[in-house]
Amino acid sequence: MRNVLKTIFDFYIKSSIHVALSVLSLSKISLFVLGSDGTELLLIFIFFAALSAYNFIKFFPLLITKKISLEYRLILLLTLAGILTCITAIFYLPLKILFFVLIGGFFVIGYSIPFQSKTSNWRNRKGWKIYLVVLSWVCLTVGVPLAYPSSFEILLFIKLAILQGIYILVAIIPFEIGDLESDNFGLQTLPQKFGILNAKKMGLALLVGGYFVTVGMFGFSSVIAVSTLITFVLLGIGLWGSHKDQSVYYARFWVESIPILWCFIIHYF
Repeated sequence: MRNVLKTIFDFYIKSSIHVALSVLSLSKISLFVLGSDGTELLLIFIFFAALSAYNFIKFFPLLITKKISLEYRLILLLTLAGILTCITAIFYLPLKILFFVLIGGFFVIGYSIPFQSKTSNWRNRKGWKIYLVVLSWVCLTVGVPLAYPSSFEILLFIKLAILQGIYILVAIIPFEIGDLESDNFGLQTLPQKFGILNAKKMGLALLVGGYFVTVGMFGFSSVIAVSTLITFVLLGIGLWGSHKDQSVYYARFWVESIPILWCFIIHYF
């Protein structure tokens, strides 16, 4: 029974269901600040867009190989179902959303597929990885939700892009620390470039600065500022506790769960 539960849990993580829930949670936070609940169709679209994008990034190299395990075949089927769901849903969503979808999709494709024969992809270019992830997430977690209403609030987009951009950037660092031994040094991730300790200090400084910026934008006693304080403290603890020999679930489950808790705090407290 224990092995069965572990197999199901591993599939839940590997198939990007968990990360898609994290993306959906950040999107719900954007909708909350906007004063909207969105629609089921919009939320379904965001969830499957995130799941499909992440699986495309992770498993694209396997598509050109002949050996694909049963587990990866199931993930591939889930991804194809997600892509078809997104294609169908986009016809029933406002046209403005397509703008952010195309931009985010462009970053995802550039992250995964080489545009030139002399380079592998944008991910493998020095220092690009973290910014590609942040930009693609912000398009989906801020751009798409704010593009749903008839009028697009550019100032609110900037505020939420700053807030969530800081969160996403710092949340990537535990992943980069965990992947320190396997990542090519040419990626020039923050831990590679500045060392683990300095990368952690930079992340903590960004969280402190991000909190005060949030207070300036939304007010000290606002729900978003209070929830951001709690969330940033939890992320800071997760960041400081990360190390290169951490469990495979440390970042991919525990750190990735923080946006879900953030969303829960905003909606229920």
